[in-house]
Amino acid sequence: MGVDPDRLEIKLGQMVSILEGEQAGKMSKRAGNFISLDALVSDIGPDATRLLSLMSSLDQAAAFDIEVVRSQSMENPVYYVQYAYARISSIGRVAKERGIERVPLDRADLGVLDSERELELLRCLEELPDIIAEAARDRAPHKVTAWVRRLAGSFHGFYHDCPVLSDDVGDAVRQARLWLVEGARVGISVGLGVLGLSAPESM
Repeated sequence: MGVDPDRLEIKLGQMVSILEGEQAGKMSKRAGNFISLDALVSDIGPDATRLLSLMSSLDQAAAFDIEVVRSQSMENPVYYVQYAYARISSIGRVAKERGIERVPLDRADLGVLDSERELELLRCLEELPDIIAEAARDRAPHKVTAWVRRLAGSFHGFYHDCPVLSDDVGDAVRQARLWLVEGARVGISVGLGVLGLSAPESM
């Protein structure tokens, strides 16, 4: 493939426990109790399989509740992150339908973003470069997973408490929040992209 063989690193992880309802099955080669990766992908899909494999450090034993992952609920870590991106896309579609355009960044007054929800989202976005560098240095992709889940949580809280397109939102606040939404879109897109996951615009 044209890559220096000396750059190849093999990281071995521990086997995982698959929970289904209240039943837990720890994979064991000796007992012949295991689920193949192909079977898991067929069951829950490639995105869910990939994210679950990147949620914990390779040095830690992990347990996944397969019923939660199959569900379309906020308890499902894959759905939780991807739904944040879908919500962002929905804001963009509604804004377009209403003829609301985001002004150039240098014309937006971002100083009006002073609520705790807005600041929490901004603080989380600020961490992105350091998180990517740290994950690469430590060979620890789960750190990106933890960050993108935290960012999704911050966005869900912002979405709930800080309306963007409501009629009672002033234009200056709306424009600042539209830019904050765009920042969240870029952040989640980068995080999902680094992890090799899709960013669906609707769910």
